[in-house]
Amino acid sequence: MTDPTASDDPKEPAHADPESPKPKVTRARTTAATKAARAAAVPAEGPAASASAAPASDLVPVAAAIPENVTITNGGIDFAQATNVTVTQGGISPVEATTVDVRQGGIARVDARDVTVSMGGIALAKADSVSSEMGVVALSVAGEATVTQSFVRTLFAKEVQVDQGAVWNLAAGKVTFKRRGFAGVVIAGRVDGEVKTLLDWRGALALGGVAAVLMAIARRR
Repeated sequence: MTDPTASDDPKEPAHADPESPKPKVTRARTTAATKAARAAAVPAEGPAASASAAPASDLVPVAAAIPENVTITNGGIDFAQATNVTVTQGGISPVEATTVDVRQGGIARVDARDVTVSMGGIALAKADSVSSEMGVVALSVAGEATVTQSFVRTLFAKEVQVDQGAVWNLAAGKVTFKRRGFAGVVIAGRVDGEVKTLLDWRGALALGGVAAVLMAIARRR
């Protein structure tokens, strides 16, 4: 006798026995090697991935090349950095260069190897060699300095030559006055030539001692 509950359709599965054990499902374990393989297969995202994927030709250089020559005529710029800088009837705030030539112009600050001023002015000049002809320099720190018919307010150098020029404050290892010059305060290891000074190094030390005593008295009061 045929069971009426049984289905004649072969596609329909038979009812499972409720008391039969459930099949055990085994899950695949993920190892460290598998994770590394998956990470390598998935493309990375973010700025680092974009930079690595970009070709070398599309990369922007970090710093631009320094120009060989910069010439300023009847004008001015805020900053100049080059091998050679020439200023004629113009002005620049700061300058960084190997050689600087100023003619009837002005520069606020110069950091170079060789600086030449002709009928111009510089506020601060720091260089190995500074030469001023019919010019004005406020402060100069140099290895060698030449002052020709010019005025320098404060000058620090190893060797200085003054030709019909004037230096208000001068400190150097050796100072040579080719023709009669003028200096306010001169502190030097050796002075050659004819010069008219307000104070030499002895007078400067004496003036400094008097100023220190007066300041001490003023503080006590």
